[in-house]
Amino acid sequence: MCNINNWCNYAPKIKKYIKTMKRILFGILIIATFIGCGKDDNNGNSDTPKYSAEEAKAEVKATMDSFYNCLQKANDGGFANFLYNAIAKTSKQDDVWFAKLGEKFEEIYKNDIDSSKDNDRFDFNKFKGTYTWDNTSKSWNKEANNKIVLLFPATASSTTNNARAEIDSYTDEEVLIDNQKRFLVKSAHLLISVDNTKLLEITLRNAQFKKLGNGITPTAIDLSIYTNPFNTTIKFFKRENAHYNFNFNFSSQQGCATGLAADVKLTSDDLDSFTSFEEAVESINVIAFQDKFQIIANADIKSVHKAGKKINNLQGIELNTYIKAELYKNNKKIADVKVEEDNRGDSDLFFIFSDGSKQKAESYIEDFEEKIKNIFSRFFNL
Repeated sequence: MCNINNWCNYAPKIKKYIKTMKRILFGILIIATFIGCGKDDNNGNSDTPKYSAEEAKAEVKATMDSFYNCLQKANDGGFANFLYNAIAKTSKQDDVWFAKLGEKFEEIYKNDIDSSKDNDRFDFNKFKGTYTWDNTSKSWNKEANNKIVLLFPATASSTTNNARAEIDSYTDEEVLIDNQKRFLVKSAHLLISVDNTKLLEITLRNAQFKKLGNGITPTAIDLSIYTNPFNTTIKFFKRENAHYNFNFNFSSQQGCATGLAADVKLTSDDLDSFTSFEEAVESINVIAFQDKFQIIANADIKSVHKAGKKINNLQGIELNTYIKAELYKNNKKIADVKVEEDNRGDSDLFFIFSDGSKQKAESYIEDFEEKIKNIFSRFFNL
């Protein structure tokens, strides 16, 4: 068990990083523009917007409202409540509850923990057993088991061991990184429940790696994470030679759905032969979506390389030569996405609507910081 008392040391600093979170969200728009997925005209899409300018602007705003609503549901969910109870102090506590549990665990099983640290490896077999918290002696007791199970009170005020954490499978792979031995996890399964209600489940079905120079690069990932009530899936796999797919989905039964699908085509399967990103990649296609709202784009990296340019050095409207992007809702076009100059002569990402009017993409997340603080206020007030 890790000592999560550090949360309380770092939590106040989170406020300083909200601007970074805002930039990350805005970055999704830019990423979709830089590494997009071209539309399929055979499915009825065309270059002509199917929404009026006012309808389109309303749809974009409604989509952002839906996104914030999903965050609110995440904050109100069972996992968020569990996490808050785990890290929040009360007037009767000198420390957070999970920190106390973790400190006692480290104290009793120090030799096993130190051995794992020395070997730079999580020794699943060594830690196998059922660890039960004794609230009278304020200590952990261990019994034999073929998996790792921890039974403990979910909160400091709980009178029974109503929480259960379980790791029933774990495999890793020994690799050399910078000529040093490391162990990378290949598969694992973790489950946490409180009062027999599942709050967290992490299932890593497969992770594969390939040596690249002095380092290691992943070549396949199949990961699913359940944080009550949301499911997150991350998949990265090789379709065929020099052709990879990446899929990310975040959804719940309450109607929230956010995701990104990327199709990456390389110029060769010989990863060690590339000297630059432009030389390695032929094209990258992505669809980013929030419910029925999509950003669809295409980046022609092969043409960038042919022109002797670097993607990071492309400036302003020059990006539009190699990158195409559009907004869709219910498979109907809302707007084009282009880099344009604003009234100050600065280049920025714009949504261009059917009547020719345009709006900065960033304008739709101007209140991101305030909304995040309001939604997750209980965590910011720790």
